[in-house]
Amino acid sequence: MNTRALALPIAVLLAGACHRRGDEFAPSPARLPARDTLFAIDQARSDSAATRGISDAMLAILSADAAYLRAGVPAIYGIDAIRALFAANPETSGTSIHWQPLGGGIANDASSGYTYGIAARVTPRAPVRLERYIAYWRRQSRQPWRIVAYAEVGAPPATEGSGPVDRLTPAAPTLPRPQAQARNAVRAADSLFADLAYRMGTGYAFAATVAADGVIFGNPQLVIGPQAVQEFFSGGAGASLSWQPVYASVSSSRDLGFTIGEYTSTIRGPTGAAVQRFGKYLTVWRLQADGTWKFVVDGGNTTPARDPR
Repeated sequence: MNTRALALPIAVLLAGACHRRGDEFAPSPARLPARDTLFAIDQARSDSAATRGISDAMLAILSADAAYLRAGVPAIYGIDAIRALFAANPETSGTSIHWQPLGGGIANDASSGYTYGIAARVTPRAPVRLERYIAYWRRQSRQPWRIVAYAEVGAPPATEGSGPVDRLTPAAPTLPRPQAQARNAVRAADSLFADLAYRMGTGYAFAATVAADGVIFGNPQLVIGPQAVQEFFSGGAGASLSWQPVYASVSSSRDLGFTIGEYTSTIRGPTGAAVQRFGKYLTVWRLQADGTWKFVVDGGNTTPARDPR
């Protein structure tokens, strides 16, 4: 597919993609060669998908131990399980996707990084579908970048029953002590984030925990920074959100990491009865100058309710 065909719909979304803080847009982080390279690799997935197909293009860039978050099924861990998910949910013939990164960053040692952006899905005889994504990347010495955690946001859900029967989260790998402590700190930051939401409310917790240039996904805009996040949640009266992290990872430089977790959203239905929805999330965290962890991007998708048996 000629990716230039998607330039107009993507440009339209970009025009309204950012929720402003006051009268200024959030500043972009300093551009570094490693960050630019990562952005180029992320965007190059579009050409790879046009050549070999969407699923094969994704599998080619995922790490062996990758985690994949798709709506409609629990989080998937490991390349073989992800391959099985793709096989059970083939793309409609003629479908193409163009990925456009909008932001991201690199760990201090350039061994890990993250990107987030727009995925424009084109299906024959259907309007262009604009989705979002989060990707956390890692590279070993002299090796190419690989995605180790990926979340589709607003993408079509998987077919019911096509995910794993169980919801087992893999054991955390053994790490050198300083890195293991940093991983524990990232997971603890997410747990404290959830506790703050329970005590003070979701909007307060998100505004207090987002980094100055941190992002959440609005509809359709990006919501950037504490003030905009607080304003975004101010319209959600009557809804509550609770969650818990189930997996965490951190860069070897111990300044960038991610958590994967499960959430429950509770709202009041038309009759006043509580209605719950379940899901999972991917949150990327960066260590701040004051020693605290703040999230730089957060997003997720739905998951079926657990079997009560």
